[in-house]
Amino acid sequence: MGPGRWDAEALSRDLECSRRTVHRILQTLSLAGVPWYYDENTKAYRVRPGFKFPELGAVNEAPCAPPAHDRDQLKKIAQRLLSDSERLVESMRTLCSLLEPEVNSSRAKLR
Repeated sequence: MGPGRWDAEALSRDLECSRRTVHRILQTLSLAGVPWYYDENTKAYRVRPGFKFPELGAVNEAPCAPPAHDRDQLKKIAQRLLSDSERLVESMRTLCSLLEPEVNSSRAKLR
């Protein structure tokens, strides 16, 4: 929300993480309802003017449900993330099964 050049590279340096992690954080912010956008003029990620972050520590407040159109959008995003995650798990299983004979062969050579 402040001044400065906050592109993925600058954010990754400031947060001491990878650019990919910055993009995951931006995706998480979207899921949390933070209206961010990339400003081409300043080459920076920004939060829409007028948006106020909720105060931290407001424990006594009951959570409110997002409006129906936001719930529908969140549901679609959640379903897509779940589908992507399931494909990732399946890819990891395939990779492990392909690597298993090689690992067992390497272990046998060490003995």
